[in-house]
Amino acid sequence: MLKGWRLSRKDMQQWKADCKEFFDSSVAENSKQNWTTLHPMSLLYLLYILLYLFVVCPVLDISLQTMAVGAFASVHALFVLWVFLHGEKGPSPRITDLAITLFAVQILGIAGFLGIAVFPTEASFLFPLCLVLMPQIYIRRPVFTELEVILSSIVYLVFCGILKSPEVFFLDIMSVVIAVGIAFASTISNISYKIRTFRLEMALQQMCELDPMTQVNNKPTFSYLVSKILHDSRADGQALAMCDLDDFKSVNDRHGHCVGDAVLKAFSEQLHRLADGNADIIAGRFGGDEFVLFFTRSDSEEQVLKALGTLCSIPGFDFPVTCSIGVAFSKKRATLQQYFEAADHIMYMAKTSKTERIITTHIDI
Repeated sequence: MLKGWRLSRKDMQQWKADCKEFFDSSVAENSKQNWTTLHPMSLLYLLYILLYLFVVCPVLDISLQTMAVGAFASVHALFVLWVFLHGEKGPSPRITDLAITLFAVQILGIAGFLGIAVFPTEASFLFPLCLVLMPQIYIRRPVFTELEVILSSIVYLVFCGILKSPEVFFLDIMSVVIAVGIAFASTISNISYKIRTFRLEMALQQMCELDPMTQVNNKPTFSYLVSKILHDSRADGQALAMCDLDDFKSVNDRHGHCVGDAVLKAFSEQLHRLADGNADIIAGRFGGDEFVLFFTRSDSEEQVLKALGTLCSIPGFDFPVTCSIGVAFSKKRATLQQYFEAADHIMYMAKTSKTERIITTHIDI
């Protein structure tokens, strides 16, 4: 029993970690989707509350109900106006979450009011129904759902206990407890599904963006990232390095392709040590034994050459594994094609040199 409890607690901790990663990574996307959903939902609710005000209220002829529903309709009309004034783009994620909370308070508020003040002698199922439905509409961090559901349920039950008979109050407690359980279970299920979908999308994206053997950017991804930086960046002083393993074909011919793959992986590990966690370096594989590095900032050419020096010789093999590197620097704006042609040309000079593993050039525009 204790072992099972520990596993359950571990699973819950893992779920919380996955949940945090999902919402941290997709906050902008979720906010946009929530805002897009809020537009029609707020308008539909306004139409519903106006229909209730002008059709249901006259039929029931309860002055307290008519006055309260009229007040709710006025408040919600202002809310809808505010939503539509922001347009489809919407405000920041934090404001969007606040707007959804206000929307939920309005819905739960009028549902609770009708169940407490207008029909105090009957058990209300409108409020529990709203508790169940509201968490399913929007994709938000669980804390928002928990607070809205728990706090509104407490306030509702407090007033039920004051204004209703014990028998009716008991029925309200039962219906709210069941609704809260359903709301939490459905919220966890919905978010878990979103997390699984998110992980599958990330895995698919990784398969499309990364070279499967070395796990560095493939050629299309590298070209896109660097071209975007070159297009958007106003800063000058950048560099591109072409890296080519020396006599790699002979490694495959003499030692086999398995050893050749091990050499590629060992070299890529050096690339990862150099580029991972460094936003100023983008690494990629152009195919075969050709790798490329782009330095988004090369204020100091000495630092770039020092970093590339770690790639010139790869330890761990019974035979020498070396790399020839051509580096193209530029202090002005240049295109990826210009960087590539200059670095590729100078890299072949390094391969024929008997003394220099790294040769540099400067693009003159």
